[in-house]
Amino acid sequence: MFTTGSKLFIGATTLAVVGALIFGITQSDSKLGTIGLVSAAIALVFLMGINFWVRDSNVSPTDTAALTTAPASHEAPPRSMWPMVAALGVALIPVGLVVGRAITWMAVIVILVATVEWMVQSWSERASADSAYNASIRKRIMHPLELPVLGALGLGLIIFSFSRIMLRLPAAAGAIAFGAVASIVLLFGSLLAAKRTVGRSVVGTLCTIGAVGIIGFGVTSAIAGGREIVKHEIPSFAEGTCGTEHGEADHNASRAIALKSNLAATIVLQNGTLHADVIGVIGAKTTITLGRSTNSYIRFVNLDDDKHRLVADLGVDEVNINGTATKVPQQSCTQAVGKDGAQFLVLRPTRPSFSSTTPFTLSVPGVDSTITIEVP
Repeated sequence: MFTTGSKLFIGATTLAVVGALIFGITQSDSKLGTIGLVSAAIALVFLMGINFWVRDSNVSPTDTAALTTAPASHEAPPRSMWPMVAALGVALIPVGLVVGRAITWMAVIVILVATVEWMVQSWSERASADSAYNASIRKRIMHPLELPVLGALGLGLIIFSFSRIMLRLPAAAGAIAFGAVASIVLLFGSLLAAKRTVGRSVVGTLCTIGAVGIIGFGVTSAIAGGREIVKHEIPSFAEGTCGTEHGEADHNASRAIALKSNLAATIVLQNGTLHADVIGVIGAKTTITLGRSTNSYIRFVNLDDDKHRLVADLGVDEVNINGTATKVPQQSCTQAVGKDGAQFLVLRPTRPSFSSTTPFTLSVPGVDSTITIEVP
């Protein structure tokens, strides 16, 4: 005798098979529809076999033991959100493959977490007939893992929200806002300490409102973007600030440098003339030798009265930009410093000096004196 569920599955399977045959015969150009109907028929046959085996999970009236062993005699397990979370993780995987690897890894983590939580919950629900005892077992196993992780994620989210808010606010208002928030937290803690009869629900509600507000403002600030931060000016040939003129970057230039070891040379400007002092070489030189494809540290010392800067010219390189060979000067410079001031310059030649049509030099704008650089 067929049960009600078996009859429904038999009918559905028959319809799927007949539909696949009719569609496959009449629509010879569309293979995708036939494959779909055949797949549905196979799935229905599988479900029909399971239903035949369990016979709709019906219990025979003559089976007295089923009064205590049948699934219907037990309390139904509570609903679980973890299948939905796992499905969300699976749905994020193709999104991550298109958008970026970070979303894919996030989806994998979500699936793993949902799988572990679901397994532990299913096991604990069948540990005994007492639902309260089962819940306590789950808490004993999972809370040592869940609470630290959730606390770290919540704290990280609040810190990230604070950072977005502070980047959005003007520089002057940032310190005021941070001080105001700290004062509110201190006042809230003082009130709780003075009046200890406040219920947990009130404290939890106020903390939740504060956290949600901070996160909300942080998300809004992240979407709106940070405030405009003025770029710090540095001497650059591309911006035309390596000449004799002095810009904003030169007004407060440091007159001393900390790094004085491992110097390739010290370039000194004195009485309108440049000379190089090289460790281990006696006397002032007008030519220095630098290594190729390695950093060389140059110290510039100005002993003249006016402000001056040291300029390095390492020839012209051809760079492929959008399929077009473009000549790009390899030049750099220091900030301008006054008398007895020192600046630091790092050079990294990428090719020998004899391969360039112009010599590699160190010079000072407005001074008719140069130091020749030789790169083997």
